[in-house]
Amino acid sequence: MVGDETAGFDDFALAERATPLAGVIAAEIAAGGPITFARFMALALGHPEHGYYSRAELGWGAAGDFETSPEVHPIFGYLWARQVAECWERLGRPRPFDVVEVGAGSGAFAVALLGWLRERAPDCYAATRATLVDVHTRRVEAQRARLAAHGLRAEHALLDAWLGRTDAVQGGMQGVVLSNELFDALPVHVVERRGTELREWYVTVAAGGGLTFELGAASTPAIAAQLAAAGAEPGEGCRAEVSLDAPALLRGLARRLERGYLVTIDYGYEAQALYAPWRRMGTLMAFRGHSPQPDPLARPGETDLTAHVDLTTLARAGEAEGYASAPAVSQAEALAWLGSGETLAAARARAADDAGAFFAARRAVETLSDPAGLGRIRVLVQAKDAPLDGLRCLGGGLPPVGGGAR
Repeated sequence: MVGDETAGFDDFALAERATPLAGVIAAEIAAGGPITFARFMALALGHPEHGYYSRAELGWGAAGDFETSPEVHPIFGYLWARQVAECWERLGRPRPFDVVEVGAGSGAFAVALLGWLRERAPDCYAATRATLVDVHTRRVEAQRARLAAHGLRAEHALLDAWLGRTDAVQGGMQGVVLSNELFDALPVHVVERRGTELREWYVTVAAGGGLTFELGAASTPAIAAQLAAAGAEPGEGCRAEVSLDAPALLRGLARRLERGYLVTIDYGYEAQALYAPWRRMGTLMAFRGHSPQPDPLARPGETDLTAHVDLTTLARAGEAEGYASAPAVSQAEALAWLGSGETLAAARARAADDAGAFFAARRAVETLSDPAGLGRIRVLVQAKDAPLDGLRCLGGGLPPVGGGAR
């Protein structure tokens, strides 16, 4: 699997080209030469017709290639709804109160979060102006249908259009911008330290006709500059991933708020850990059907690709836009502080009426908090003109928001 420290990119068999997108990629290489892995990943995931996330048949949860936290159980959205309601209070109960989910995926997170606010914090819900933002038209349409089926209201927008709205310049938005497993799907440059030189892995077409890797000079000095700014770089012979798109997107999101909170929930590490010399093969992973795949170039457009996020660089990007950053915490910690235990206690008290619901919620909390799985996801919270101290998801220990546990 990718990440196996005994494997090298030059050991992979030639990748399969039995997908429509593989031909598109090969044609681009034939016309212009080898492409960076970042370009390959952008096409593999985001090609408007053949990209992985553009597919009409894309499945989420057990039926798909991966399962994010919102698909595990609605309790994930319920717990984060508590945090959103607390943010509304801390901002002085603004109207409108903007709640934005970027990369809204299946829509499950928004349905659970907004449903909880409607039932448990109706004043907050009445003030809320919800917006779901994505980069794929099919995803936006599916999210719109899912929310409508639950009687929930929201605006829906494509990311570039939403970032480019004139109110981004004028300000005025007060609220919370959330993302869950967004940044780990952004394109990454794959680099490797060879002596004093930072080299980069490119994708090309081999003599036998398949897609394969080729090592060359770094495509841009911005890669080394970003590593230097984060105070870390891969060790000798170590491979690593660098996303130039991630801090750019974080800055774009930060500029959309006049005041409020950015909540980033993602697989990631601080730079010193992400680029530690013992992490020799990086964090790039490929998945199909919940199974890790050995070759990230195989079956492009049908394979999910992901790499861990440099949280140090994300924090710096927000700070450059006037945000304060709290130290990142694990998802397991955040959910416990948001009241997962209280929620299970309330469900246990109702178990005589619905034992199945209690056991499902308990299994979900165990899954979401598993330190070997979803529990190791990190939560980065940043605030602009809003208090971070005592925030519940950071261990503030505040009482439940909105009338108790669900």
